Amino acid sequence: MRADLVLLHAPSVYDFRKRTIMYGPMSDLVPSTPIFEMYPIGFLTMANYLKKKGIKVRIVNLAYRMLKDNEFDAEKFISRLDASAFGIDLHWLPHAQGSLEVARLVKKYHPGTPVIFGGFSASYFYQELINYDQVDYILRGDSTEIPLAMLMQAIKHNDGSSLERIPNLVYRQDKEVKANPLSCISTDLEEIDFDYTVMFDMALRYLDVKSLMPFSDWLRYPITTIPVVRGCNYNCSGCGGSATAFKDFAHRQKPAFRSPRRLVAEISEIGKYINAPVFILGDINQNGREYVEEFFGQAAGLPSGIQIFFEFFQPPENWFFDRAHSIFKNVLYEISPDTHDSSIREAMGKPRFTNQQLMECIKYALGKGAVRFDLYFMTGLPGQDKQSVLDTVDFCQDIYQHLNWDPRFMPFISPMAPFMDPGSRAFAQPHKFGYSLTRTTLAQHVEAITQPSWKYILNYRSQAISNDDLVQSTYQAALGLNLLKGRAGSISSHVMEENERRIEKAMEVMGQIDAAMGMEDEEAREVCLDKLKQASDSYSMSTVCEKKELEFPLFNRGFNWFRIISKVLFKK
Repeated sequence: MRADLVLLHAPSVYDFRKRTIMYGPMSDLVPSTPIFEMYPIGFLTMANYLKKKGIKVRIVNLAYRMLKDNEFDAEKFISRLDASAFGIDLHWLPHAQGSLEVARLVKKYHPGTPVIFGGFSASYFYQELINYDQVDYILRGDSTEIPLAMLMQAIKHNDGSSLERIPNLVYRQDKEVKANPLSCISTDLEEIDFDYTVMFDMALRYLDVKSLMPFSDWLRYPITTIPVVRGCNYNCSGCGGSATAFKDFAHRQKPAFRSPRRLVAEISEIGKYINAPVFILGDINQNGREYVEEFFGQAAGLPSGIQIFFEFFQPPENWFFDRAHSIFKNVLYEISPDTHDSSIREAMGKPRFTNQQLMECIKYALGKGAVRFDLYFMTGLPGQDKQSVLDTVDFCQDIYQHLNWDPRFMPFISPMAPFMDPGSRAFAQPHKFGYSLTRTTLAQHVEAITQPSWKYILNYRSQAISNDDLVQSTYQAALGLNLLKGRAGSISSHVMEENERRIEKAMEVMGQIDAAMGMEDEEAREVCLDKLKQASDSYSMSTVCEKKELEFPLFNRGFNWFRIISKVLFKK
């Protein structure tokens, strides 16, 4: 069936099934695999908004289809699609190669059909991106629902004269690039809906459930996400979603927070159809206590057994945990201090808090019945040397001791990889933060993501640590945290042993790739890399931890198929 707009999500590297790429721990701490098959949450908001405007949208997760079925012919599938326009996300920079290759294939089989790009990275690199032949339009910024609806109306009615009136739009006209003002910047997000039931409609309309899967293991672990905010109050140096980055690529001067009433209504609506964890994306405390209290007041009407995640950018005050405990029985918290070293946190521009405050926060939250508290660390930070990375293990041991080895505490570590985010302060001023950039253009990042291991993919070098030491210390710290979690009972002895085996094997494979890269004979090098294909794939998944460690404890799930079918058939 023909759609007005097909939203295509590409794998990070289009021909990942053929290439030898040791992605390592780049995706270990997110639900998706290393090909980043999880499409952006914006697909959902755009589909919902366009649906209200009478525009039929189809989501196609090509990355998922290619990952789950080695026989799936993506090119043939693309050739058979029928649409007035195709939308492709270049939200995360690791998709630079895959998104452009998918766009090339769309143009090969549908030469007269417009291709629209959008997302953070597309917005940042728009001046370079628009010069690719397979790109017709780019919608910049973080608020593209309204401009996309306007563009789709122009495309459907073949109204080229209206293009100049569409905000945020970049296009070519008579071989000249036009960049309309980036003036659509939502301030209250009232036009944004995270209504997951739009997926049910698509499944029936196009008889294609597989293409709608958000990520590889979603049917087994159907976690849903409710974002709180667009923009950020904080300015962490390497973050492409920081205050500086939003000002740069989206012209957003301050964050826009969604209404607590809308947040709770969406959580309630999801619960009617899917019994699964809900992740509140963004630190709800950024907007102050009054906003949080309003959320808790609204949430008091939710089922108390709901499984819910909260993330923090800094330790909240105790009253937050008191209120959460009074409403939710099953709540998980997570915070990313990134490092135990307060001087590095300060250099990064992270919110100021002491390690003692962090430990007391975790202890209080667990005392208030939290089912778990996760802590996320990162390697490759400004001024962070090898010893500082390794000291992360000692710091986490101190926390375990402070908590009497409570197994509900879970620390994780991963590298700042594959790329330092474009738009971040460190990308704009690398020397200020102790870096040099090895890739700065979109084309250079397209080439980089196909390199044979994450050590060679990185777009930065730190003055404080070599790439070799960065790789080794990341794996060594992961081994140390794995032992701590095993000792505390946070993970089983079997999981601990399997993690250790995978980490050690991953380090071995990295060494073999290094040896191959040192070969002067290009043909011999390619032969050697081809032989490492299976091993690199095997040890790029759940490397520094078992991916299931990220899942909600006491997890249960269920789909209310009666309600889902009724929703689709009766539209009410």
